Amino acid sequence: MKLLDQNGRLFGTISVIDLLVVAVVIVMAAALQFKSEQTLTGTSVQEEPITFEIEVYGVRRYVAEAIREEDQLYDMNYASGSRSLGEITRVQVTSDPGTVVTSLNDGTVAPIEAEDTVNLLLTVEGTGLVSGNSRTLNRVYDLGINASRNFYTRMVQFTGTISNIF
Repeated sequence: MKLLDQNGRLFGTISVIDLLVVAVVIVMAAALQFKSEQTLTGTSVQEEPITFEIEVYGVRRYVAEAIREEDQLYDMNYASGSRSLGEITRVQVTSDPGTVVTSLNDGTVAPIEAEDTVNLLLTVEGTGLVSGNSRTLNRVYDLGINASRNFYTRMVQFTGTISNIF
């Protein structure tokens, strides 16, 4: 008995095309079953509290006075998932008068004291994903030490540098 007959049927009963269609349906059903049994990332990954510090240099006194504990902190330029980055839990004046970085006549750059300014250290608590050394607020906002960003609260806008992540 031949494997394929003159009509293209296996052993004279099953068409090769029918066999391929059945095989594709079985593979698709297996893939669908496998996909439906996987755990979803959104439900199995738990967000953890993340505390970080932001250094703010040479901010005007009226801006410093408008930054309050319990204010929500947002980022002007980077997506944060339409949620705040966290809550400001501590506002410390680290230097009075503050310093600003300026270009000197000899072509170098140096911090100098600036009248009517202060330097601040803000402590912020948020929630996000922690994976090794990586910290991601709101599942989309990557934190990195020495990242200089434009932040804002409901009252003021300022530029700060992330100095520490706990």
